[in-house]
Amino acid sequence: VAKIGEKGLFTKELEDALLNGKADMAVHSLKDVPTDMPAGLCLGAILERHDPRDALVMRSDLRHLRLETLPANSVIGTSSLRRRALLAHQLPPTSVFKDVRGNVQTRLAKLEDPAQGYAAL
Repeated sequence: VAKIGEKGLFTKELEDALLNGKADMAVHSLKDVPTDMPAGLCLGAILERHDPRDALVMRSDLRHLRLETLPANSVIGTSSLRRRALLAHQLPPTSVFKDVRGNVQTRLAKLEDPAQGYAAL
């Protein structure tokens, strides 16, 4: 889902909607916007960035732990390559990374679902 060729799936859908007149404007995370804009499109505004710090959310039975004290083989949910790379340097090599998608409520439900196996998001 993250990539179709060289362009993100959702970015491509937004571009198509704009170019086909189905949308007048689109708001998207700048990290997903390509550096080369298709003919007929332009980047109209860049808003001030809010607090860029990430948050770590632990499964409720692990809330007493910290990132550094997660058990071996803990499953960390993130779909961000940047977060995965940063965490790989801080966590034991036995840590497991698993993609997680959805809005905040969906991700929190996945975190607490034992079948999903996440320790943290």
